[in-house]
Amino acid sequence: MSLSKTWRWNTLIAAVMAGAFVLPAQLATAQPAAVPTPAEADDPAAGPDQTIRMKVGISQQELADLRAQGREAREQGHKSLPVPAPTTQPDRTAPAKPAKKAAEPLTVLEADRASKQAAADNARQAAQGLRTAADPIPTPEHHRGWVPIGEMPHEDRLNACLDGDAADKGIGRVYNRFTYCARWNLQVEYWEIDSKGVPVEKEGTTSAVWRVFGQGDAKDRRVRIFSQIEKDSVDYDWGPIDNIFVAPGVPLSLMGQCSQDFDVCGAGPGSYTMPWATWDNNPIWANWDIYNREQNSEGRDKISYNQWYVEAFTDNEEYTTLNRAETPPRLMRCDSATYFNKGKAKYPKACIFSEVTPHLTYTRGTTHHAVAEHLYIAFNQPRSTYPLLAPPGQPWPRDKKIPGKYDPVNQDAPGLHRITKKLHPDETKANKDHKDGACFKTGPQRDLYRDTGLPNGTNPGEQCDEYPFASTLEGAGNASWDFSVKSVPAKDNRVAGGMLREYYVDDRMLAWDKGLDRPAETNDRFYMKID
Repeated sequence: MSLSKTWRWNTLIAAVMAGAFVLPAQLATAQPAAVPTPAEADDPAAGPDQTIRMKVGISQQELADLRAQGREAREQGHKSLPVPAPTTQPDRTAPAKPAKKAAEPLTVLEADRASKQAAADNARQAAQGLRTAADPIPTPEHHRGWVPIGEMPHEDRLNACLDGDAADKGIGRVYNRFTYCARWNLQVEYWEIDSKGVPVEKEGTTSAVWRVFGQGDAKDRRVRIFSQIEKDSVDYDWGPIDNIFVAPGVPLSLMGQCSQDFDVCGAGPGSYTMPWATWDNNPIWANWDIYNREQNSEGRDKISYNQWYVEAFTDNEEYTTLNRAETPPRLMRCDSATYFNKGKAKYPKACIFSEVTPHLTYTRGTTHHAVAEHLYIAFNQPRSTYPLLAPPGQPWPRDKKIPGKYDPVNQDAPGLHRITKKLHPDETKANKDHKDGACFKTGPQRDLYRDTGLPNGTNPGEQCDEYPFASTLEGAGNASWDFSVKSVPAKDNRVAGGMLREYYVDDRMLAWDKGLDRPAETNDRFYMKID
């Protein structure tokens, strides 16, 4: 029997440790999706570290053959069982289709709720010290947004995402909306099975660190998922002789999958299959593209969600996977919005990892200090900001309501929604008219702010900064929310404005679409974090 042959993949059931978020096949529409209880879990007191288990049966004849090969190797003076060397072209001929019943399609409303809940749950774990927090918009500019996808993971993103232990806990790590990573402890029990496939005796356990890395695309409706067994992480517990001459030669297959049916998403190519010893010394990553179908989408930007996962198995005539190992399904969101570009570069389609609270960070004491300070005051001392809610000397009817403050543990925190001049001309004009009235006491709204706007307009060399931004639905013209204006240095305002424009592209922030079902819940929203 050849150890490098492709092993059929009809297998399995995942068992994931407590704390990992597992999206059910069909989410309730009346209430936000609940985090289900894993089917099998370790001691909850141990925290949300992730272990995935698999059980494989080996036929009695196959065990005899493996041990015969081991004896031959020992007789020839080998120190271990010879196995194929690492290769850049693993066998990938197994069919790229789900090995289990497809999950139900997800509506935008269902998937959006699930994404927000997963992000909030992840943040709560960080706040409780159960995991390492991971800022989804890292500070270094070259770590923002999309990077081209190759046959191997983008090295800088891979190293940054896996740095520390954020990838080991919770949902893994959404480094930014185009980058995801996770590490899992994989434990596989091997049992001798009789001619009827019934386990009769445990032969041993193989354990390893299983790594997953994902890159979203900004030019197509796909993500590329990479996976490997971490180098030098494989341990065998089969007994002194079998650890050397049997266990390393047992094959393992990895395959990327989409959870929904083919009319929603597709995954390919097929499986990568190599012996454990080869995985343990192999620098090559297996990879699969998870494509999302545009025909099953919603709204102006053709939004669609699906789940993806990676499965591990060992299966053929001699091996029977008794329960499959699967990483918990993660959500991806895809769109075909046509208004994203940087200079001449256009990004008409994209898929991102949605289980994160999108936010932009402004930092005081930097080149945009004055704007960051303005937002800090607006969030924390709103009554001190202009325009006032009542003229001086008059009682205020209430406190100001200013949305968009970053609160990662609150999935219902009021956020900001992007608008554009082309798609939202009325809202854009209203924001400008109210800003001009509050800043300069000019324009059609000047009388509204005659006694409450900036007393002296802007200072020389400064500009009038408004928050919420003019490019948001919650801007100065929105009757449901209050706003703040302040005279700030023109250079600070230009830097902050440039950061916002870059952020919209880097985080694939979709513009407000009134045509979506329950638009207040299903539209993209983002937040501002002030450091």
